Amino acid sequence: MIRRLPLPLLCAAALLGPAALAAQSGQFVVRLGNDTLAIEQYTRTADRLQGEQVVRSPRTVHRIYTASFGAGGALERFELVSHNVSGGPGPQESRSTVEFRGDSAIVTRPRGDGTLTERVKVGAGALPYINQGWGLVEEVARRARAAGGDHYTTAMLQLGNDEPWTVELSRVGSDSMTILLGPLGLLRMRVDDGGGSTMQVTVQRVQGLDFAGMGKAFAPRSLGSLSPGDSVKATVAGAAVAVRYSRPSARGRVIFGGVVPWNQVWRTGANAATVLETDADLIVAGTRLPAGKYSLWTIPAPSGWKLIVNRNTGQWGTDYDAQYDFARLDMKVEPLTRPVEQFTIAIEPRGKGGGVLALEWERTRASIPFSRK
Repeated sequence: MIRRLPLPLLCAAALLGPAALAAQSGQFVVRLGNDTLAIEQYTRTADRLQGEQVVRSPRTVHRIYTASFGAGGALERFELVSHNVSGGPGPQESRSTVEFRGDSAIVTRPRGDGTLTERVKVGAGALPYINQGWGLVEEVARRARAAGGDHYTTAMLQLGNDEPWTVELSRVGSDSMTILLGPLGLLRMRVDDGGGSTMQVTVQRVQGLDFAGMGKAFAPRSLGSLSPGDSVKATVAGAAVAVRYSRPSARGRVIFGGVVPWNQVWRTGANAATVLETDADLIVAGTRLPAGKYSLWTIPAPSGWKLIVNRNTGQWGTDYDAQYDFARLDMKVEPLTRPVEQFTIAIEPRGKGGGVLALEWERTRASIPFSRK
């Protein structure tokens, strides 16, 4: 399983240094490359954490959340109200609540035209998680700091999940921490900003943010799906070959050696693991690949790329397990004359019995030949 610490300019966090933890209010700007993905502001008092955020993907949503604490700082109730400010189909307002009782959370949330109430075992001290809700992540850091020591473990429950995420914080120096946030992976946080995880965003604490004005400006400017799913299909010498994957965009970032670190296993896209399916046996770069379904991974490196064909499928893109590797194959790498903004996979038939599987992003093309056996 991949548990990697990304380089700067990856996902997000909140200010976790001593100065940030002493603050009783804050504002965050969340960016994905050169796009502003979300804004947030919050106020923390002795018995309450109140915040609001505007998130622009897949549509623009305004959320207001309130966490109420009881004696000893234990979380007793969480309420989330969401407004669809960009219009379009679906409910224009929804409300979810979580009652924390002992080691359980009683979650009431929208489902279809009604509501669903369920009990989830979360363990004592758990907190809720909402998409891009970094005021709540900062609350975890407050608790870690109050507990003392270099390591702290707790849980966060994403509304709609029936299992909480394990959250592990570790101190790194005097002004930084890392946090392992469930399937989102490892984040690095320092005073005034943070980065890391598979979401590839950065979060910065700001002052004087015109929250209402920016929220209104974002209403008609949703970003849509950040890494939409796609598929490519081709028939090569009678063999039906297909690839299903997700397509992140560069958004002004350095991709290879930046967003995608060198010499590490990459999911080759975003979200769920990329899947190759063939109904006939293939020869890929000289290696026989039996008909079936496989996940595809890569190891980009300045000296050359490896394509990993893995027998395991259906997993999230951080859940790579080398024990299921079928083969690791060399790829041909060449520069592109024009940059490719959105990651693209292509199946290109060549000649009568063969083809090329090609990956293109930024200014790089990596490819590998195949043919029907």
